[in-house]
Amino acid sequence: MFIKRKGIVALLLSSLILGGCQMSDKQSNETKPVEQKPSEVTVEELPNTRALQDEFTREMIKSTKETEKGYYTLESKTGVYEMLFPTGGEIDGIGYTRDGDNGESFLVGLLYDDKAEAQLSIQYTKNLLNDETGIEYAKEFLTNNIGEEMKFDRIDGKEKVTYVAPFTKKNGVLYGYGAYIHPKEGWGGLEIIYTGSCMDNPKSCGPDEKEFKKRAYKLISSVEFLNKNEVKQ
Repeated sequence: MFIKRKGIVALLLSSLILGGCQMSDKQSNETKPVEQKPSEVTVEELPNTRALQDEFTREMIKSTKETEKGYYTLESKTGVYEMLFPTGGEIDGIGYTRDGDNGESFLVGLLYDDKAEAQLSIQYTKNLLNDETGIEYAKEFLTNNIGEEMKFDRIDGKEKVTYVAPFTKKNGVLYGYGAYIHPKEGWGGLEIIYTGSCMDNPKSCGPDEKEFKKRAYKLISSVEFLNKNEVKQ
């Protein structure tokens, strides 16, 4: 009798363990992120992130699944480029402008998990030749937008070239990085201005200078031109 009871107990334990594993697998499958366009998901089912809860912003997010932790992929409405986009980003839909696939301009308010804030300005233009004259014009235009002299570093990628420089103005109230990125072949390019703001010296603001630069460079370096034929004149 004792042996039989031991057998029953062992069987019950086995069933519980097996059932627990099956439930865990089922729960894992239910919570595993699925690659879907935000437009394919009801608002109630969308992840509770600032980017996807904003109606205009989610129109430009490629998938509800994070590309990497804390970032989605933004897909330009011109169809020419894409880049990483923080989950705490929100595009100013009222200020968004677009000229077919020839140009696009918009502002983004960024809020990170550590409550640090930043602003991102994006301006794409197709009608610019990326020869020496065109690139100098693009850098001059960027410098004028920021309002101070900038010393650019050139970064050569496999299919793109990036010119990037730091800036600080207004006694440290405004600081950040400006960049011009263009494909190695074809016309056009992207101007990016990543800005932080503080009422004191930038070094006293969060995040620290190293982390701020890391976040700026992460977005700037993530730009990819989708089809070289689309940026040719």
